[in-house]
Amino acid sequence: MRRTISLFNTLTRRVEPVVPVIEGQISLYTCGPTVYNYAHIGNLRTFLFQDLLKRTFAAGGHQVMHCMNITDVEDKIIRDSQGGLSADAPNEARHAAMKALTERFTAIFLEDLETLRVRPADHLPRATHYIPQMIRLVQNLEARGLAYAREGSVYYRIANLPQYGCLAHLDREGMQAGASVDADEYERDAISDFVLWKGAKPGEPWWDSPWGQGRPGWHIECSAMGMELLGERVDIHSGGVDLIFPHHENEIAQSEGCLGHRWVNHWVHGEFLMVEGQKMAKSLGNFFTLRDLVAKGVDPIALRYAIQSNHYRKVLNFSFEGLRAAENALKRIRAFRKRMEGEGQAGGGPWKEQLDPMARLEQAREAFWAAMADDLNTPEALAAIFTLINDLNAMDDHVALTREERGAVLAFLDESDAIFAAWPHETENLDAEVEALIDARRAAKAAKNWAEADRVRDQLKAMGIVLEDRKDGSTGWRRA
Repeated sequence: MRRTISLFNTLTRRVEPVVPVIEGQISLYTCGPTVYNYAHIGNLRTFLFQDLLKRTFAAGGHQVMHCMNITDVEDKIIRDSQGGLSADAPNEARHAAMKALTERFTAIFLEDLETLRVRPADHLPRATHYIPQMIRLVQNLEARGLAYAREGSVYYRIANLPQYGCLAHLDREGMQAGASVDADEYERDAISDFVLWKGAKPGEPWWDSPWGQGRPGWHIECSAMGMELLGERVDIHSGGVDLIFPHHENEIAQSEGCLGHRWVNHWVHGEFLMVEGQKMAKSLGNFFTLRDLVAKGVDPIALRYAIQSNHYRKVLNFSFEGLRAAENALKRIRAFRKRMEGEGQAGGGPWKEQLDPMARLEQAREAFWAAMADDLNTPEALAAIFTLINDLNAMDDHVALTREERGAVLAFLDESDAIFAAWPHETENLDAEVEALIDARRAAKAAKNWAEADRVRDQLKAMGIVLEDRKDGSTGWRRA
């Protein structure tokens, strides 16, 4: 069964059904990380929302073709990668230093996504691998009178694109006209011609181009990669709300200026994350990466659940109290799953409030999907699950569900877990084996037998088990 999913479209400011260009197939482009540092939990909220989006369409019967870029050349990357080089360092050394930085943080980012059970994208293009496509796109814009060269750089002439500002709903007449800007990011108080290709500056890596040595601007990267890998018409483009302007607005200008028609049908944006009611800042001590939280003993899947249980278009106030609530909610669902996997030991006899479990299950499934199909309303979808848990636990206390009924409930839990990835079937025998190996490793460490401790860790890794040594001396584990 293929389900119709509706999403809030930033372009139209309405919740609208997603009608794919090719029936049954969703093309999805998501803006990936700028890999110069660790992703913080605010960044990860966006990627978890996009994973939820992708999984919902897949569980709803659609094939999803997902492209997420890796920004590996940009102002901050150059700033952080070139500092150790001499002023006369050759271009090859500058590229090597930039690649060393970006490859390191790309690997860390992908490890974080794996830890959070985020499904990998079908395409994961690096911007530096698509420089020829970017150059051709800029040349196309030049030929159409939408770009102009000046002193080795090329700028987009927004005055020649009447629909510029359509995504961010800019008041073009009421805003101050600005000069051309070279920065990748700039303020929203002026409409400015933005840079497509940047002429080389001292101390920066460069590529050859028709305009001389230089490098791409940030905005042109996504347009070139998105059109190259997903084509001239894309069903959904997503990112955080901070990307609406200027990044996504400029993507529209570049792509549609080149194509002459709408490029993306649905623009979908996730809201910010706050920490204990404040914006994240290292000076406030509330700036967290995933690794920071794991070091504090936080279960990454509890973080996943805490984020995804809040609506993606509402500001999320992250707190450790909220994490504990998420852990408790997951315990309830997982305990219910184990109960349904058992045979039932009802002892209460007839129950005056007895219900039809199969009918009640179908009611929960309909409520779950009605919520998810309505702009990914996860709070309502999860409420449908918890109401089902309350009702069937109460009945099972008196009149045990049959094996057939339990199997149907488990099928629904699998169906919903395909989206939330937080309550999978777990084999108790494996759990016991893992705990025994952890005990063996603990004994080896106590005996200072480090080789044996490492061997056991490697054995667990080969079984798909990742260990997490905590500051209090305990060891947690999770499936990779």
